[in-house]
Amino acid sequence: YAEKNDLFALYERMIQDVVVTQPLDPLEHMINFLHKGNDDVPQIFILGPPATGKASIGRSISKESGVKVIDSSELLAVDIEAVKAAREAIAAENDIPGDTLGALMKERVSKKDCTDNGWMLIGYPKTRDQALALQRHGIFAKHILFLESPDMVLIERYMGKRVDPDTGDIYHLTFEPPESPDVTRRLKPIENQTEK
Repeated sequence: YAEKNDLFALYERMIQDVVVTQPLDPLEHMINFLHKGNDDVPQIFILGPPATGKASIGRSISKESGVKVIDSSELLAVDIEAVKAAREAIAAENDIPGDTLGALMKERVSKKDCTDNGWMLIGYPKTRDQALALQRHGIFAKHILFLESPDMVLIERYMGKRVDPDTGDIYHLTFEPPESPDVTRRLKPIENQTEK
């Protein structure tokens, strides 16, 4: 009966949620957990060095599964206090502080599109501090994709990237050129793009 009705998996997810969130009243928290809708949705981190194809793979997964892709620009579009600290870090070319990223992610993954369809975070966490902060905020990936490629391939892929200044779309001169000659003429190298 328990296997047929997937009770063991439900119990495991519920206990994991209690351990992660550490509520003051665990029993009430478990009851609320059971009243929640579908809790078994994809939660994915896609990680790897620049130019490994994280965004391309993320878009493909999202297109096929309906999982919500969360990127840093979307996180920074929310009007909460944590965004100021994140923008300041990015402006100073630093990593987003872990607790700031955790607060932003907790806010974002609690929205209906993520709770119904799951979420995918591309390129984060970048540091140990960010990973630990996400854990402190109860953000755990069920799946982690780590992409690797030889350095020479990464350099070739990175140096061939171009951006359309009108749309913000990213293309590659060799691997993913635009179909329209007009778009090709508009393409610009990505800012601060070097082999270093």
